Amino acid sequence: MPRLTELLRNPNYALLTEFHADTHFDDIYVTDLLSTAIKHMKPSHILITMISSQSVLSLSQMLDFKTIILTKDAVITDKLIKDANELGLNIIKTSYLNHEVVIELCRRHLL
Repeated sequence: MPRLTELLRNPNYALLTEFHADTHFDDIYVTDLLSTAIKHMKPSHILITMISSQSVLSLSQMLDFKTIILTKDAVITDKLIKDANELGLNIIKTSYLNHEVVIELCRRHLL
């Protein structure tokens, strides 16, 4: 299983929170409709989304996943980063669109 540090080797990904753990991930879940993630995500997944609200943080706590990649158009507030740090979450920002993250991870054999 790939580690978070492997993902972060690409300079198009920026860790916005403190580095909480070099977690392994075995899959991703891509959605901008968080209610679908409730049925399908697992703790070992990374959520890829452009939604940067408190709802994303609440979802991570409910489903126990630790890493969120916020894509190109996500608007990120200082409060979101502060709250994510308090929860021990890794928030990563990228200039890629959702589907471009998937393509890039596949090309690097991280999926």
